[in-house]
Amino acid sequence: MKQKKEISDIQAPIAGSWEDTLNKDGFFASAIDPKMTISRRIWGGNTSCCLICLQGKASFNLDAIQYELKAGDALIIDSDFFLLSREVSKDFKAYAIVATKFFLFAPANPASFDLHFYIMRHPTLRLPKATLQYLSQIFEMLKAKETEEEPEFQFFPNPFIRHITSQLARVFCLEIYDHYRKELPIAKVGVKPSTKENIVLRFLQLLRENVEKERRITFYSSALDITPQYLATILKKVTGLSTNQWMHILIIEKAKHLLLNENKSIQEVAKILNYPDQSTFGKMFKAEIGLSPIQFKKEINNR
Repeated sequence: MKQKKEISDIQAPIAGSWEDTLNKDGFFASAIDPKMTISRRIWGGNTSCCLICLQGKASFNLDAIQYELKAGDALIIDSDFFLLSREVSKDFKAYAIVATKFFLFAPANPASFDLHFYIMRHPTLRLPKATLQYLSQIFEMLKAKETEEEPEFQFFPNPFIRHITSQLARVFCLEIYDHYRKELPIAKVGVKPSTKENIVLRFLQLLRENVEKERRITFYSSALDITPQYLATILKKVTGLSTNQWMHILIIEKAKHLLLNENKSIQEVAKILNYPDQSTFGKMFKAEIGLSPIQFKKEINNR
């Protein structure tokens, strides 16, 4: 039987290569300690990692941004991120579940884009002590069920084990997602998104899905059935940023992710992002980041 890998053993060089690690139901669970260093990982958009830190602390980079995780914190990696660990304390202990979005969310009821966008900007969250204890119990129950033996029924495998562990994994992850949902500004004031806010959320979702190939504002305004001028006005009023500024934000995020993939050249990244040549892409990147693509790769590799 193929042994299930721990998080530290995953050698996935590109996004979307978790198939050998996830079980048949689309998830795996692992306790993490200081010996299990996470060096470099690229997390695909179809996979989420939900983690709680029980003790100690760890510092890490998601793309080029540094974060610190300490006891009582939750972490969700919910998008295309390049993960680089920096320091882990000797007493570090965490529980993590990696799962596909299909496993966590019914196709008819996906996580809202505003939640996804919030998590992308705020991947760590402080949990109440009672919630941390509750999630720890769920995780430990799941692991106990995975290793449960019934000698008297060794020739008749328990058909319910897979269902039980799957439901526990969902509860663990969705409880964490729910705490992030409560942090949304809209959720805190108890007000439904306005028509303008809904337009912004729909625009951001369209932009994330199409920005590599589509830079025309008319493409997005037509999809939203509004004029380009009205879209620009709403974006500026609700977010304080222009249409072009949002495009640059999403393009830069995707560019950083692609550049951190050691298997892709700068020329390939420029082509994926629909730039006419490497030089044009390099000028745009340096104008936004302050470093050329080559300097950016070296800077990250030297950390």
